[in-house]
Amino acid sequence: MHPMKAWMMAATPDEQQLLAHEAKTSRQYLYHLSNGHRTASAELGSAIERVTSAMAKKSKGRLPIVYRTDLVPACANCEFARKCLGPIAERASFEVVTSTEEV
Repeated sequence: MHPMKAWMMAATPDEQQLLAHEAKTSRQYLYHLSNGHRTASAELGSAIERVTSAMAKKSKGRLPIVYRTDLVPACANCEFARKCLGPIAERASFEVVTSTEEV
């Protein structure tokens, strides 16, 4: 499953809207990314990584971080990204949360 799709499934509609607003995109475009119908620009991938990182911290890990390397093929193939992110650059990995109940 695409990491963005897993994030969308774990997030509430309000959290999805917050991500869209903070990343300067639309909730609909996030769905396009999560279903593989679109590819994010490097700028959008970076914004999504930054915002999901903050949201993961705020949710105490309930929401995962979606890395730019999950969304942007150029970033996934970038030597600099691989050096900075290490093994995460290959592909993010997290459990799919099917309930929004607090753990």
